[in-house]
Amino acid sequence: MKIQKLKRPGALAAVVLLAGVGLTACGSSGSTTASADCTPKHQGVTTVAPGKLTVGVIDIPPFSSYNSGKPTGIDISIVDKIAKDECLTPVYQQATYADAVQSISGGSIDLAVGTIDATEKRLKAVDFSASTYLDGMGIATKTGAKTVADLEKMNKVGTIDGYLWVEDLKKILGDKLVTYPSSVELKADFDAGRLDADVDAYGVQVLQFKDAKGVTVSLANDKPDPRVGAITHSPEAAFPLTKGNTSLKQALSDGIESQRKDGTITKLLTGAGLTEGLGKVADQQYVVPAS
Repeated sequence: MKIQKLKRPGALAAVVLLAGVGLTACGSSGSTTASADCTPKHQGVTTVAPGKLTVGVIDIPPFSSYNSGKPTGIDISIVDKIAKDECLTPVYQQATYADAVQSISGGSIDLAVGTIDATEKRLKAVDFSASTYLDGMGIATKTGAKTVADLEKMNKVGTIDGYLWVEDLKKILGDKLVTYPSSVELKADFDAGRLDADVDAYGVQVLQFKDAKGVTVSLANDKPDPRVGAITHSPEAAFPLTKGNTSLKQALSDGIESQRKDGTITKLLTGAGLTEGLGKVADQQYVVPAS
């Protein structure tokens, strides 16, 4: 998990593919369009463009994908429902982790989606909605390992340099731990048999190893190890939004909490092949401390 460059705590393959790609000049309207006789759940919600909800979409399936102007994913479904309830037409634009927060603070978009964790550093530039789900640590192996203790029994374990759990794992695993710049190199060495375990963002691994025979992906947060802070206190994904826009923050947070309570978010997670454990966020949002 990374926090030093205003992007989510994972150097993901999707980020590598999108390096250098900024917000597009044009946007794509979502699947919901407000009708003239619509009554919003919250009155007076202010947005960058009146009547519209402008959203930056970071490509990180299954959470969000710009999908050539036809956005899909868990976050998109959550936002679509909120926009409909608030009588707003969602307009989606492509974004990256590198520019999303800057685009929000600069006033070109209202919010961004794509598993963006609430951190103290980001809170200096933007506000955050209520949490949507946890950003978990995944363990991919051919042995069915599920815990940090299982990793201790292995010869070589790989992960991404800069993740929040790296320093703790170094103390536990020592020279057994090998770090990589991105998920691409990490998975390549795991596939080649040079690693006994691939430790990466859980949501990414579920897709990466979906069709890999003999490989299991476990969510380490299900059995947290007190020696690893990042799985004892899991980062929580939320929607960054314009700082000081209390009307939008309230609408987004109420919408998210409603979808958590009625089971919508759990269904979205499990429907994407993820564990429902990701939906168990804290009663009070956990904000990753500044390093």
